[in-house]
Amino acid sequence: MITNPKKVSVFVLALVLSVGLLFPMAWAEAAGSKIDINAASLEQLESVKGVGPDIAQNILTYKKDHGAFKTLDDLSNVKGVGKVRLEALRDAFTVGSTPSATGETSPKK
Repeated sequence: MITNPKKVSVFVLALVLSVGLLFPMAWAEAAGSKIDINAASLEQLESVKGVGPDIAQNILTYKKDHGAFKTLDDLSNVKGVGKVRLEALRDAFTVGSTPSATGETSPKK
């Protein structure tokens, strides 16, 4: 029995917003959004399930030393990313444009 429909609506809205705040990555994954590994910040990398602070830093270091990732398979060259982790990360990442595709040059050593 609903005694006050306005209170119920407010409650349902609060419930939906709470779930979104508690499980933000699940909502992003459900929407099919992927993170461009070539443009991702440390914080964005760390937000991915299976990527902790060390691996996130290793990804950025690898990108700095070797240039942009051309394919997701290049992640297997990053310290801490083996075959199993690479397969798990395929759904979270995408490879955006590489510097050569945008006319930029990679940094010289």
